[in-house]
Amino acid sequence: MASSAAIPSIADPRQLRNTLGNFATGVVVLTYQSGDHYYGVTVNSFTSVSLDPPLVLVSMQRTSRALTYLLERPFAVNVLGDNQLGTALHFAGKPQDAHLVEWVGDDIAPRINGSLAYFQCTPWAGYDGGDHVLVLGRVMSYGQQDDTRPLLFYRGQWSALAQEADGARSERSRS
Repeated sequence: MASSAAIPSIADPRQLRNTLGNFATGVVVLTYQSGDHYYGVTVNSFTSVSLDPPLVLVSMQRTSRALTYLLERPFAVNVLGDNQLGTALHFAGKPQDAHLVEWVGDDIAPRINGSLAYFQCTPWAGYDGGDHVLVLGRVMSYGQQDDTRPLLFYRGQWSALAQEADGARSERSRS
């Protein structure tokens, strides 16, 4: 039997967050329009929910200024490539010197040019998730680039997917 001293307390949010950080995630920027301006927010809690109807989910802090917009108007989920760390930092509230976002203004929601993938969504539903709100979006349009690798977030650090050795790629394609 394990001693109770070895079991971390759920009451320690920092330790819980550090433990959750062992799950590597991709990084997305949610973008939306308000008036004549485009805005975005970096998040790493994104998942697919359904193919019929096509739904995706993002988890947003209740205190996020973007939350109201995401529940009320179209938005885009921009999956960032490993060459877009500056974009991730910019929309995470750490503006980058001379960082310029190249926007693509579509009829559904603005998106970031050069993203690994994007999903343009209309709000579907919002659900209580404690100190977060789970925002579901119905996918109305999507696209991808095959020549870009994902930006990752792991243990509180930005990372990139390791390059696969040619031998491993050949072996995997035979199985």
